[in-house]
Amino acid sequence: MAANDLFTINISIAGRVFPVKVTEEEKTVVEGIVLEINEKINNFQKMYTGRDKLDYVIMTLLTYIYDLKSTPQTGTSDETGPKVQLILDLLSDF
Repeated sequence: MAANDLFTINISIAGRVFPVKVTEEEKTVVEGIVLEINEKINNFQKMYTGRDKLDYVIMTLLTYIYDLKSTPQTGTSDETGPKVQLILDLLSDF
């Protein structure tokens, strides 16, 4: 992937905006992941009121990691692994 194949989109997670460089193919996937993450954060906010926003983000991350670790690893790719890896890749830029 060449650098000129990338363009920047702004994503918002837990009310914070992050610029992310993606290819055209990754854009839809990233946007779907952002929606899913924000839904999970909102669910935790409803279940555990009065916590810090970072607590909800960490709970969401732990949920993804738990799902990844508790799913038997096979030769086939599941949905959780690539999502977690993409999240980790996005966060590694910060």
